[in-house]
Amino acid sequence: MAEGLQMTFQQQVIATLLGSIAGFLFAIFIFYITENIKTKRIKKNLIKNLKREFEYNISLLQGWIDEIDKILRKITTDDRQIFSYFKYSYYQRLFTQESFHFGILYELYNNEDISTLSTILLHCDINGEQYINQKITQWNTVQIEQRKVLSTFEFEKETLQKYKKQLTELLGKL
Repeated sequence: MAEGLQMTFQQQVIATLLGSIAGFLFAIFIFYITENIKTKRIKKNLIKNLKREFEYNISLLQGWIDEIDKILRKITTDDRQIFSYFKYSYYQRLFTQESFHFGILYELYNNEDISTLSTILLHCDINGEQYINQKITQWNTVQIEQRKVLSTFEFEKETLQKYKKQLTELLGKL
C-alpha cells in the first residue's frame, strides 16, 4: 500500500468523529427545515379552511336572521303556527378550535377579536338552540305573551346581525 494513504488510529477516530458530528448536525438542519415547511403548510391550510368556515357561518347567521324576520311577522299578527326550528348546533367550529390549538388566532387577532369570536361560539351552541326553540314552543302553546316573545326575537335578531357583522370583519382580517 502507498504510505501516504494510511492513517493512524487517532486520525481514523478523529475523522470518524468529525464525520458523525457533521452528519448529525446536517440531520438536525434538515429536520428543522422540513418541520418549518410543514408548519407553514399547516398554517396556510388552517387559514384557508378557517376562511371557508367563517363564510359558511356567515351564511348560517343570515339564514337565521331571515327566519327570525318571518317569525316576527307571524308573532305580530298573533299567528301561533310557527314551525321553525333553529339549529345553532350547525354552527361550525372545527377549524376555529384547531386555530386556537395551534395559536394561529393569537397571531392573527387581538384580544378583543378573540373575545368576540368566543362570544359568538358560546351563543351558537346547543344551549342557545334549546333556548330559542323553547320560546317558539312557548308561543305556539300560549305559554308566553306576545310582547315578551316579540322582544326576545327582536333581541335575538339584533344579536345575530351583530355577530354576522363581527364575523365578516374577522374574515376580512384573514
